[in-house]
Amino acid sequence: MNPETRQQPDGITRTGVVAAALDVVQADGIDGLSMRVLAEKLGVKAASLYCHVRDRRELLELLAEVILADVPAAGTRLGWRA
Repeated sequence: MNPETRQQPDGITRTGVVAAALDVVQADGIDGLSMRVLAEKLGVKAASLYCHVRDRRELLELLAEVILADVPAAGTRLGWRA
């Protein structure tokens, strides 16, 4: 089973954790994101988030991947000035 969609007994998934973290960042900025705030948003204890992400650093890396996925790739035919 895919670890990103595997649902734990707390009823949340890794994908859901990242989506909720993105909501927090959009509302409160990156400094407003903590594991405690994220846990409150999801209605779980902060410790249960560590079943889904190793630590805040990994969470930030996952957020970066999600955000950068929406950035269009640069065209390969354009020169460096474009």
